Amino acid sequence: MSGKPRAGARRVDHVSFVVEDLEEALRFYVDTLGLAVVKKEESELHGVRAAFLRAGDVMVEVIEPLSDGPLMEFLQKRGPGFHHLAFEVPDLPAALRVVSGAGYRVIDPEPKPGIEGGRISFLHPKDTFGAMTELCDKKEIERR
Repeated sequence: MSGKPRAGARRVDHVSFVVEDLEEALRFYVDTLGLAVVKKEESELHGVRAAFLRAGDVMVEVIEPLSDGPLMEFLQKRGPGFHHLAFEVPDLPAALRVVSGAGYRVIDPEPKPGIEGGRISFLHPKDTFGAMTELCDKKEIERR
């Protein structure tokens, strides 16, 4: 173990999927798999409708883009599916300094508000082995 600073990822916070139709996706995740909806909302700021589902200690975020932007572009280019994996960190600005200091590209150098509260920042998938990675801090949704 090296003495290098680390971002301090505590746990997987959520796994996110982009879908064309939120209600259709919920029929699968809730009615078929049996996951519980913790929260559903529409966010003007992010241009999405989203649902947060509990899967043990991890949340599943299901997002339907409603307007042009990165999520709609993702959906049009790649179709529905896995979008990102999010890790909770105790101090997001400090974690971003560690990550960028280690040479990884940070898409959002300044944390921005997340859909479900707290702050988020994305790391470039070309630097994170092909998976879009989000770092996030405290959330408003009750986890337990």
